[in-house]
Amino acid sequence: MNSPRRRAREMALKALYQADMVKSANDEALEQILSSALYQPVFEALARDFLKNTKIKQILSGEVEEFIPDFSDSLSAFPHASPEDLPEQIRTIIEKYFNGATGHQQSTGELSEFYKKAGDRRKKCLPVEEFARDIVTKVTDNHKTIDQIIEKTAQNWSLERMSAIDRCILRIAICELFYFEEIPANASINEAIELAKKYSAERSYEFVNGILDRICKENKLSKSETSAATRPKTLGQNDVQTS
Repeated sequence: MNSPRRRAREMALKALYQADMVKSANDEALEQILSSALYQPVFEALARDFLKNTKIKQILSGEVEEFIPDFSDSLSAFPHASPEDLPEQIRTIIEKYFNGATGHQQSTGELSEFYKKAGDRRKKCLPVEEFARDIVTKVTDNHKTIDQIIEKTAQNWSLERMSAIDRCILRIAICELFYFEEIPANASINEAIELAKKYSAERSYEFVNGILDRICKENKLSKSETSAATRPKTLGQNDVQTS
């Protein structure tokens, strides 16, 4: 199973790629990706499990075809409803499709467990969301510097000649190298290679690895140590631009 940070990198990559392809804002693309790729599958699985195991008569005899997409869409569109508001939000959706299902004493315990599971599963997604947001925010805030580093290092390869997915993978990895103090350079490079193997062309990981390895050498980044101390050396004091 992917670690939360690897999943977050995938979410960030999908968002940056989508924004690059349709020329939308990075943060807008991330909101769509978090909803569709992170939260929606979680809430859809939860709804299916609930319907499979429920003993509530109104639900057993009701129509379920439209409940699952409405439930998952509604909760993934507003994943940060307060814990106090979440049960009421779920009750409203249940009553929409299964009238009277939440009004009986025998359903109270089952529904309370359902509300708790929804809150717990949402909470498990938060570390993924938070790291993905951090990546996308820092890539956005420093995109000029990051792209300068790519163009300076990728000899004979302009940004326009690179595939969009490789550009985005490099932006994430370089962002980590220079703006995430707690992540060792080697970890960032290895994660970029894994992203390239999964999402890019067959041998793109070699291209990505070569660029990142050269950046480490040119900026004297120790692959086994964090890179915070080397950040000011990025392009030289006169060359670095920040957005």
